[in-house]
Amino acid sequence: MAITKSQLKIAFDAKRAFNNHTGLGNYSRFVIKGMLDAYPQHVFYLFTPSIKLEFAKLFEGYTNVHVISPQNIFGKTFKALWRTYSITGMLNKLGVDVYHGLSNELPANIKSFKGKSIVTIHDLIFLRYPQYYKIIDRLIYKRKFTKACLDAHVVVAASKQTASDIHFFLGIDSRKIEVVYQNCDEQFDKKITSKELEAVREKYNLTSSYFICIGTIEPRKKQLMVLKAFHQSNINNHLVFVGKHTNYTEELHQYISQNHIADKVHFIEGADFFDFPALYQNASMAIYASEFEGFGIPVLEAMRSGVNVAVANTSSLTEVGGDAVNYFETSAQLTALFKNAESLIINHDKVQNQLGKFSPQVLIAQLLKVYS
Repeated sequence: MAITKSQLKIAFDAKRAFNNHTGLGNYSRFVIKGMLDAYPQHVFYLFTPSIKLEFAKLFEGYTNVHVISPQNIFGKTFKALWRTYSITGMLNKLGVDVYHGLSNELPANIKSFKGKSIVTIHDLIFLRYPQYYKIIDRLIYKRKFTKACLDAHVVVAASKQTASDIHFFLGIDSRKIEVVYQNCDEQFDKKITSKELEAVREKYNLTSSYFICIGTIEPRKKQLMVLKAFHQSNINNHLVFVGKHTNYTEELHQYISQNHIADKVHFIEGADFFDFPALYQNASMAIYASEFEGFGIPVLEAMRSGVNVAVANTSSLTEVGGDAVNYFETSAQLTALFKNAESLIINHDKVQNQLGKFSPQVLIAQLLKVYS
């Protein structure tokens, strides 16, 4: 389905952009803002059932964007139903050319949309590692994701790994799938001043240098492996975990208590997202040991922050890191990276070359090509 108009009407499922701080929210904001900046000649519609106060002025100042939320009692009361069944009719009434579901789903009746429908699938970890999910969640996700992929004209995959999984687990024709990477927030390109770095260290009671591991503390992220490798390295430094706590966090605390290293390990939950660049830039090395990812935003954040990065040699993480990061497969290899962290040299040419693959200009242009 090709569209050749000089001015397109493009609509997005913007729920996550206006309500979520991380993950799908960051991706949605990146795509929408990138489109608004790059293509002012087009008209954009953002559909969201609600807007958190902190995101109320998110796209203020743009003249080519319209935010659409429920206006009647039914839509305001039954927001999920509004998002699932009411949007398609509005798309047709507005004469929208392209609708992009940014977070793994499309309206249930999208087949009646007269334009081009696109869905981004971020990962299928719930199928590859079902032990980490409740059975009811797996069933709901699989039904929703499969229907979205079947209904869409084009499926955008967050990585080659995800594209392969969409074909393997959901049986979607590979010719229907386009791989378009994502970028991290532009704040990670900013060089933080020494005064700002010191302020963040004081805010979170951190030492002048440490190793950092960012991400929800859960079994799939393998923070216990990171902790054990750090302890085995027996180096005079600190390890900082930044992320939401789960029951798995208790396993880390037990290990810390048993090995008497509480003074060397710090946990930060609920850190201000705007402090993340400073948290990275204060660090000696960032570690990302996840068992499997559909993309791996923290790897990109760390690379943009100019810090050494140690990454598990698995899934899409190798697509993000390329030849610009340090890989490990075993705890012993990670221990060696901890021991040698001070002597690791960042190859800035390789880093910049790798980061070029994720520049907003490149990625947004690829998406517009999908839309056309």
